Amino acid sequence: MNYNWIESLLDFIERRTAEITFDPHAIDRTEYYNLDLDKAEETVRTGIVIAGKCEEPNKMCFERYFGKENATYCVIARFHQNFIEVKTIWPRNGR
Repeated sequence: MNYNWIESLLDFIERRTAEITFDPHAIDRTEYYNLDLDKAEETVRTGIVIAGKCEEPNKMCFERYFGKENATYCVIARFHQNFIEVKTIWPRNGR
């Protein structure tokens, strides 16, 4: 598959400095799974891109492992013109 659109989208908006908002569904999941929104935001800013779960034109999936908690956060986000919207978050034990 051709994933050039992922690189162009990451070049379009700088995820390390962009404003990040949360969908109500993501807020509900944080309460259900007892997740930390700061870790979800850090996952979007510094996590790796999981290309197989991304969809054109603007849906991206990020994962980041937090060693102290022994948990991996998976975050689905949509890239918009001026901000990044977190749609859903789920945890996974270990790497």
